[in-house]
Amino acid sequence: MDLSKIKLLEGLPEAALRALAEKTARRELPADSIIVREGEVADSLYLILKGSVKVYLRDENGAEVILATKRAGEYFGEMMLGNPTRSASVAALEPCELGVIAREDFTAFLRAYPEAPLRLIGDLASISRDMNIRAREEHTTRDILRRYVDELDGRKAPSVRRWEYAKRAVLGLLLAFAVLQFYFSDVMLQMLALGHTTVFVGH
Repeated sequence: MDLSKIKLLEGLPEAALRALAEKTARRELPADSIIVREGEVADSLYLILKGSVKVYLRDENGAEVILATKRAGEYFGEMMLGNPTRSASVAALEPCELGVIAREDFTAFLRAYPEAPLRLIGDLASISRDMNIRAREEHTTRDILRRYVDELDGRKAPSVRRWEYAKRAVLGLLLAFAVLQFYFSDVMLQMLALGHTTVFVGH
């Protein structure tokens, strides 16, 4: 199994990649397969060797809120290092080939090769910056949507039903933003925990 194209592992010694490959199980999944579910026990890291996946949540009405799309060369499930359960669900967007590494094996790998945890922290820092930017943009958008809802409430429209549909749609968007903000806050906490864990491991 060639792990050299996984971004997290790029540039690591060939011996390290071979050792990790021996601990990695290969899984092939058809499109639309559920790989992990929110709330399940988090006990493994997933490397995307082929295909692409979506990371998502379900809101209180069962609607899907997509948080990210990941492709070959990327990975998911790293929050297992700081969180005993999955914070989101992941499904295959197309036929996928995945490498699955158990928590214990990945932790041992981090201890043996400190370059990997440093890169992982860098990836998480980048995610944190993106989250800050997205949170700022969503805050502005939520304010605009709230003002729009207030306008709908105060407007005497010729068609009440039409305005009710519009208001429900806007409220649905507000709910989606709230779900995203909750998820990203949870991820931020896990990143901080992971950062502490990884630095300790690196030593």
